Amino acid sequence: SVLDFEGGKQGKVLHCPAFGKTGCRRGTPGQYLAADPKGRAIMIGAIEKRKLVYVLNRDGEGNVTIASPLEAHKSNTITFSLVGLDNGYDNPIFAALELTYIDYDQIEDENDDLSDSGAGSGDDNNASTRTHSVQKQ
Repeated sequence: SVLDFEGGKQGKVLHCPAFGKTGCRRGTPGQYLAADPKGRAIMIGAIEKRKLVYVLNRDGEGNVTIASPLEAHKSNTITFSLVGLDNGYDNPIFAALELTYIDYDQIEDENDDLSDSGAGSGDDNNASTRTHSVQKQ
């Protein structure tokens, strides 16, 4: 939920989306939360694959409005950390520390292909840092 607290008063719910109805799972966003240092966007990420970016805007009266989520999904990745980067007044950027993995079925198929060709097998897992840039509309 996105809450707005004004002057010590009780918080007002601005946005409360439902990501999953079966509890906390590795593919349901909510395990990681990162905000742009200037408060212009929020990224919500899952342990595996799914990330959503919400752009925050203010109307003429100063009320916060939330745009529809932008998807920043990447298949076959496990996320370890998520952070918003300070880049001045350019578009918000988020960084994620992720590990790319291969499905077990793909490994068996590749090993069968490699054994037929006589080549050795290697470990294709690699850790990487990925950044997401949010374009304001």
